[in-house]
Amino acid sequence: MRYLLDTHIILWWLVSPTKMSKTAQKIIRDKKNEIYLSSASFWEMAIKKSIGKLTLPHSLLEVVAGEGFKILPIMPDECLGVVDLPLIHTDPFDRLLVIQAKLHDLVLVTKDATIMEYPVICVRA
Repeated sequence: MRYLLDTHIILWWLVSPTKMSKTAQKIIRDKKNEIYLSSASFWEMAIKKSIGKLTLPHSLLEVVAGEGFKILPIMPDECLGVVDLPLIHTDPFDRLLVIQAKLHDLVLVTKDATIMEYPVICVRA
C-alpha cells in the first residue's frame, strides 16, 4: 500500500511514535508499504521552526531518507486542485495534503478528525 503521512505524524514517528495508534505504527514499520511525505510538510515544519514553535534537527532530510520515506513534490495541478475541495478545513497545508492523497491514490495517515471529513481514504493515527 501507499501512504501519505500528515505533518504531525512525521514528527511523532521521529520523536514519540507511541503518540500514534498501533495501526499507524505498524503501517509505517512495514517495509512493504510505500511511505510518502509531502514537501508541504517540510514547508510547514520550516515555518513553525522559524517562529519558534518547533525544533528540528539540521539533518532532517537525512533522517527521513534513512527511514526510506519518499518525498512528494508540490505540483501546480495540486495547488490548483484545492479550489475544488469543500472548505471543511481552513489550514492550507492540510488541504494540500488532502488533494495530494486524492490525486496520487495515497491513504492519508492522520489524527486530524477534520481531514477525515474529506472524500479521501484515511487511517486514524
